[in-house]
Amino acid sequence: MKILRLLFVSAVLLVLAGACDIIEAPYLDNPSQASIDEQCLLDAQQIEPFGPSNTITKKVLLEEMTGHKCGNCPDASKVAHKLIDEKFAGQLILVTIHSGPLAKAFPNADKYFTDFTTDEGDELYSELNSSSAVPFGMIDRINMNNNENSWESFISAELDKAPEAGIRIYSCYDPDSMKATSVIDIKYLVNATADEYLSVYLVEDNIVDWQTDYTPPGNSPDLPDYVHRDVFRGTFNGTWGQPLTDGNIAANDQFTVSYSLNLKESFKPENCKIVAFVHNISTREIRQVESVPLVQ
Repeated sequence: MKILRLLFVSAVLLVLAGACDIIEAPYLDNPSQASIDEQCLLDAQQIEPFGPSNTITKKVLLEEMTGHKCGNCPDASKVAHKLIDEKFAGQLILVTIHSGPLAKAFPNADKYFTDFTTDEGDELYSELNSSSAVPFGMIDRINMNNNENSWESFISAELDKAPEAGIRIYSCYDPDSMKATSVIDIKYLVNATADEYLSVYLVEDNIVDWQTDYTPPGNSPDLPDYVHRDVFRGTFNGTWGQPLTDGNIAANDQFTVSYSLNLKESFKPENCKIVAFVHNISTREIRQVESVPLVQ
């Protein structure tokens, strides 16, 4: 069964504005008059997301909580990116969430003036970071700990599991309005309950700014040109996402959902990506995750 839920959600500064009604097919009487959102959906429908040649593989989400005043956090970031580059290429997706006391911004100072925090990130920190400290890693929200040297073994264990769902993200971006639209296709490979939620994040890479780093010996720990990677900028659909359906899910059920938002002027679209994952809202466990660049 394929369920097409066209939920165009408009947001400014990544704040959820509310979901529209589900729209039944046919979607447009005159495709030539399609809005940016509608055209993105039409374009996405031209490509089969889960065809015979599209193998669904298991991927893992690592959410790293950090702060620009955390001197030990750059080491954790190095571990995460080494795992991505050398061990789990194409299988590990990283999101870096700035939150907690060490993420506090100082807007009137000459350093650490940039605010990387978000309301959603603060809520995730409050709810999921049991240690209230950074660096803190969450691997598919099953294993959560402060020891980055243990991440590899937990990621390997997760990747040994058979995939339970597949995700396809189709991304569209309009530079004139700075509007991003994401069409998310999900296919379940297992039976599930109505507790299944979809979360969609916006992430920005390669942001040069201040960072405390205790690693360089004999140097000042305050680095003005540190490259912040995979920074969590907010969500398309709320801190915890939204439910896929109000009933049970059967293996081979498919869903298509679309969200849109307007980017801040300070964001660089060419450095942004969309991260989408399905998870059980009761257990927090993430079943599957996918990521694509915002600008294709």
